[in-house]
Amino acid sequence: MKLSVAKAIVRFLEQAGVEIAAGYNGHGNWAMLDAVEHESKIRGIKTNAEDAAVHLADCYWRVSRKPPLPVVFTTVGPGNMNICAALANAFYESSAMLIIAGAGPTQWFDKGCFEECYRYGPEEFTQIVKPICKKAALVTRPDTALETVVRAYKEAISGRPGPVLVQIPFDIQHTEIEIKSIPEAEPWTHVHPPGPSPVALDKAAGLIKEAVRPLILVGSGIHNALAHDALRVFAEEFQIPVGTSFSGKGALSEAHPLSLGVLDPSGTGHGFRAARECDLLIGVGVRFHDFNTLAWNMYPIPESTKLVHIDVDPIELSRNYPSEVAMVADGRLGLEGLARTARRERVSPEKHKPWLDELEAWRREWLAQIDGLVKSDAAPLSNARLLADISHVIAETDPETSVLFDTGNLLLFAPAFFSARSRFVATNNGHFARMGWGCAGALGASLGNPEHPTVSIVGDGSFMMCGLSITTARECGI
Repeated sequence: MKLSVAKAIVRFLEQAGVEIAAGYNGHGNWAMLDAVEHESKIRGIKTNAEDAAVHLADCYWRVSRKPPLPVVFTTVGPGNMNICAALANAFYESSAMLIIAGAGPTQWFDKGCFEECYRYGPEEFTQIVKPICKKAALVTRPDTALETVVRAYKEAISGRPGPVLVQIPFDIQHTEIEIKSIPEAEPWTHVHPPGPSPVALDKAAGLIKEAVRPLILVGSGIHNALAHDALRVFAEEFQIPVGTSFSGKGALSEAHPLSLGVLDPSGTGHGFRAARECDLLIGVGVRFHDFNTLAWNMYPIPESTKLVHIDVDPIELSRNYPSEVAMVADGRLGLEGLARTARRERVSPEKHKPWLDELEAWRREWLAQIDGLVKSDAAPLSNARLLADISHVIAETDPETSVLFDTGNLLLFAPAFFSARSRFVATNNGHFARMGWGCAGALGASLGNPEHPTVSIVGDGSFMMCGLSITTARECGI
């Protein structure tokens, strides 16, 4: 059968289960938008700026953490350039999405046609974004466009997830191609996640068996692996306390007796002390950067604390701390494998009881210290009181509410004073911290977790950057 490239791509996306496509109209993406609107059941969302579409897709992924992917459409020139900060934010937070960017007609490449990124070579927009996305490709032939998009879809969701961009010129989008059938997504895009090395599991289990004060620290990799049940089972079976980075908040309900909350300089008091005193740290899907380690002064590694580090991306292993065991594995498979090995090695949870008793005493001391803050009636209202009250309301009404924390002063309070009850909690403070993310991201969280409310906590500076997203919510009934 004959189809235009745009129609063939949209049919593949629909067959892959894609539910939403967000973006802004321009002359470089008319064919793609027409195919979505008139040839598919994919819901098109017109945002008021291209960066808002990327933030929307970012948070749609964060409440789902599995296919189908959100899709973003951009046009040419400044329309493409508008996504750069938002794209970097999604990349460094490991949020998967597919971005299909437009370009001028190929027959005019390198002539400096209207809005072409040319001067040092024909249409080089992909060169600009390659450092801030997982992969970027420029389609130069109509007959390879569809398979390029299929590979991009696979790349976005395989291993460490992230945004992938495919740029398709104007004329190629409209060109008809002969295809036998639209590829089925599953055989082309499903890649099983990596499992842990048996040697690494044996060594890690031996370290747990020896440890007196073990501590689990998890980051957003737990969310992307959907390893929440595996984490809870492992922690409960071996009675090991759990702390999170701010990006991993909600991986274990902070009402759970083994939860220490967020471990960083703005986290809980007992969590901070646990980080200083543990003799074994089991890090899963977590980065050790300056913010969550007090500029690498918080954990006494390797002096008195040994590190077992599990991550799907080897680039993060032993980056800033030396590891006794550096294990390349999906977070869920790593924890499940470690649990099996620890059972075989007869790791005793009873050995950890004195450590847990000490942590409980520290917890009570911390709660007593902050009691006046979270109950204060002082005006203006304190951030501690505000966040504690929000926690209570969400816990009482709908614990699976999507909660987003944007960049700003609240980030110094939210790790400790907001108590997460579910995994539907996210922040852009893991690395790039683009202001305004929470305004547009609330759209995506609402679309991805539609049975539950969305709460986005945003400072005035961030609101001024992406506050127009409120108009999108009104226009699209979100």
